[in-house]
Amino acid sequence: MNEENKKLFFDDDSDYTATITVTDEDNNQIEAEIIASVEIEEIGKEFVALLPTSTESEGVTEVEALILEYSEDEKGEPIFTPIEDEELFDVVSEAFDQFFAELAEEAEEEEEEESGDYLDNLRILPGVSIKKD
Repeated sequence: MNEENKKLFFDDDSDYTATITVTDEDNNQIEAEIIASVEIEEIGKEFVALLPTSTESEGVTEVEALILEYSEDEKGEPIFTPIEDEELFDVVSEAFDQFFAELAEEAEEEEEEESGDYLDNLRILPGVSIKKD
């Protein structure tokens, strides 16, 4: 993914969210946000995970991400292509599962570092002792 498209899709400092419209197998238009990209060097291709920006049914608690192959034309414009091969889709899905698991682990570690041990934030007052049972 070229730098211009990375900035377009993943710029956290931006006031907008870039969305794309894709057509599913039933010819429905789905507006979605690119939430991640993974390049699989062994295959020599890049893939993106998209999250629909709205759901049609109320009370939906879980939404499936869409995974598409990502490439660029000669002008650097993005091209999104469905993954037709089931084996390739399984490999790419596993790569995204690992990617998101690592992100969740990093976020958890950052949260632990920020909160620290609750005793680290206590000031010891003269005449007061703290014992651990």
